[in-house]
Amino acid sequence: MSEVGFAVVGVRNFASSYLNNIEELEQEGKIKLTAVVVNDQVNNADKVRELRHKGIAIFNSYESLLKEAKPCVDVIGLPVSIPTHSEMAIKAMRAGYNVLLEKPPAPTVQEVDAMIKTEKETGRFCSIGFQYIHSHTIRKIKQFILEGKLGELKEIATKGLWPRTKSYYDRNDWAGKSVAMGQLVLDGPMHNAFAHYLNNMIFIAGSDIHSSATVKKVRAELYKAHTYIEADDNSCLELETTTGTKIYFYVTHVPEQKQDPIMEIVGSKGKITWQMNEKTKIELNDGQVIEFDNEGLDPKKEVFRIAADKQLGLIEHLYCTPTNTRNFVVAINAAYDSAKKIRTIPVAKVKEFTNEAGEYQTIMPGIDKLIGQAFKERKLLSDLDLDWTAKTEWVNVENYSGFNPFN
Repeated sequence: MSEVGFAVVGVRNFASSYLNNIEELEQEGKIKLTAVVVNDQVNNADKVRELRHKGIAIFNSYESLLKEAKPCVDVIGLPVSIPTHSEMAIKAMRAGYNVLLEKPPAPTVQEVDAMIKTEKETGRFCSIGFQYIHSHTIRKIKQFILEGKLGELKEIATKGLWPRTKSYYDRNDWAGKSVAMGQLVLDGPMHNAFAHYLNNMIFIAGSDIHSSATVKKVRAELYKAHTYIEADDNSCLELETTTGTKIYFYVTHVPEQKQDPIMEIVGSKGKITWQMNEKTKIELNDGQVIEFDNEGLDPKKEVFRIAADKQLGLIEHLYCTPTNTRNFVVAINAAYDSAKKIRTIPVAKVKEFTNEAGEYQTIMPGIDKLIGQAFKERKLLSDLDLDWTAKTEWVNVENYSGFNPFN
């Protein structure tokens, strides 16, 4: 069995985690880092020297990598800015490479469709880095449901509360933007930081182990509390699949206290509770309780292993693809269609200050309790009759083919 040669575009921000994961996985003898794109080799001189010392090819542009790296690269890793996802993935596949693309797949469903079309035309693959679709627990939960052990799948709900300081939004030129570089970004909590958890729910509701659920309709609300960003930072969504499962999602970047995502899955025979640390508890109506965790399997590394296994022909199906994440993008696009706009939360309800760590932070007093109530009651925030919210309409997406918020 030969090693799969991976290239990574970039060395900073999330690209550094790609480099670290590949380095750790090289010990398993299946994956090898063979090339890296470093556009700014002056400010990254130390990293360039380190990589070259290890025998890794350094390219000063993505174009030069595509033209020259065929002898040593099988899969190109793209931990790149959201607006460039589809364009860069398509270029790689057309140049004859397979792709590992960071989540989310793309801001619009038409971009995802273009990637799917390119896969078919080129015979190349594009694996999407939604790590929890590669996790032991999410796949075990889905198999449990597919075997009918939870009965009819009624509803799935997730909430997550993660603070984001100014440094988070200052880290690049697209963070906190709805549009950047002349392209859509939609950098809200549903589409970026918490994207995994919405995708988990849509995947779990799918009809087989490879598919996500087809979305029938969506209703969503998008709010903004940070005074210096344009994207939403406080959002909620409900959707219904074509098989009748209800999905609820509540996320914020302005909480008083950090709370990691927790998911509840309700079926006619019981309930499953899943936490971000992958501790899972199944409580069946007959009194049976089943508990399990990830058994030491790091889903972040599994993302790379599965792409390598596909490259080597060891598996037939990738776990996460443009095809089975398309419904996630439909849900995001429809959320914007439903909300119609990002509504600014009144300044009087927001507190901005420098915290003990010296970070400029924004919180919304009371939002933790409100999200907890909405999650428990399976309501959107406007259903709680809050004076700063606005009710939105359902959007039918059964034949959804394109998103254009500028119409």
